[in-house]
Amino acid sequence: MTAKALESVSHRLTPDSTVLLLQNGMGTIEEINKKVFPDPLHRPHYMCGIISHGLARKRDAFHVSHTGIGTTIISPVLPREAHSSADEEELEWAPSTKYLTRTLTLTPPLVAVAETPSSLLLYQLEKLAMNAIINPLTAIMDCENGEILYNYSFTRVMRMLLIEISSVICALPELQGIPGIENRFSPERLRWMVTQLANKTAKNTSSMLADVRSGKTTEIEYINGYIVRRGEELGIKCAVNYMIKNLVLAKQQLAKQRVSGAIPIDVLGGSKL
Repeated sequence: MTAKALESVSHRLTPDSTVLLLQNGMGTIEEINKKVFPDPLHRPHYMCGIISHGLARKRDAFHVSHTGIGTTIISPVLPREAHSSADEEELEWAPSTKYLTRTLTLTPPLVAVAETPSSLLLYQLEKLAMNAIINPLTAIMDCENGEILYNYSFTRVMRMLLIEISSVICALPELQGIPGIENRFSPERLRWMVTQLANKTAKNTSSMLADVRSGKTTEIEYINGYIVRRGEELGIKCAVNYMIKNLVLAKQQLAKQRVSGAIPIDVLGGSKL
C-alpha cells in the first residue's frame, strides 16, 4: 500500500527529497526500492519512526483523529552498506532530512525525539515483536487486546511465536556486534513486553482486527510476514509465524468477500466429489 501511494507522487520526488515512514511492521523500504525506485541514483532519502500517540481513522483517507498523547521517535535510515555506529557518525545527512528532523522535533504536540539509526532499529524490532503477537491473535479470534492474556491456548501459541521471533531477530546481521541483543530480544523479555502492552491496552481493538472487520488490507505481510521472510534468508524455519500469517490473510480475504458481496468461484470446475 505504501509503495503504491508513493508511486503516485514519485514524479515529484528527487534524490534530494526525504520521505518519512510511520507505520507498523518492517520491510516497506525494500518494497519501495524494488517497485518504485529501482535505480539507487534516483531514490529519495528515507526516515523511519514509531509513534505511541492514539490515532483513529476518519472516512477521508487524508485525515485522522488524535485520540491520545504519546511520543514519536524518528531517525534517518542508514544505507544498507553502513551498519556500525562508526558509519553513523561519519554520514552527513541530506539538508531535507535535517530540515524535517528539526521541524518535527520542534513541534510540541508530536513529542518527537530524534534517535540514531541503530537505536531506532532496536525500538522498531521491539514494536514488531509485540505487534506480531497482539495484532494477529486478536484479528484471528476477534477479541480485545487483553483477552489474549487469560487463555491457556493463547499463551501456548504466543510462546511458540516468540521463540521464532527471538531466533530471527537475534540472528539479524545488522544487529551483530551490538551488546546485549540476546537478552533484550529473549523470548522471556519479549513476552513481558507483550504482557505489559496488552494489559495497558486491554480494552482496545487492535488495528489489524479493525482492518479485518472493515474488509481492508492488513499489515500482516510486514509484521509476521517480515519475520518469515527474514527467517528464510537466515535459514530459520518460522512455521508458526507462517501459519498465523496465512490465517490472517484468509480471514482478511473472507471479510473482503463479505463486504463486497463477492460470488464464490467454483474452483473444482463443476466436478462432483
